[in-house]
Amino acid sequence: MASDSPTRGDVWLLRLPRAVGAELQRDRPVVVISSPALDDAPIRIVVPLTTWRAEYLGQLNKLPIAVNERNGLHAESAADFLQVRSVSTERFIRRIGALKADQVEEIVAGVVIAIDYRA
Repeated sequence: MASDSPTRGDVWLLRLPRAVGAELQRDRPVVVISSPALDDAPIRIVVPLTTWRAEYLGQLNKLPIAVNERNGLHAESAADFLQVRSVSTERFIRRIGALKADQVEEIVAGVVIAIDYRA
């Protein structure tokens, strides 16, 4: 893992474990959504990113992420918050960039909707 520690809003290249079924796999960018208060833990909560496809339009589990210098992505992408997972910091390969705080909040809101959380 790189010397700096992954924190909320960061976009990192991550080594994902072997997938089953529709799970995303292989080295891919992810967005860290876990709280910075937990940055001392050896695990992070992440949402994988996938290359944007036209058929994602209207899918409630995908949030489009445009390419820009800040996020370091090379292609229009989608955050797939149904693929949220906790991973060891040992899986993080290198930091690519970061999302804006409002984008991270949209992704977190998507996770909340996906789990049907009600306060």
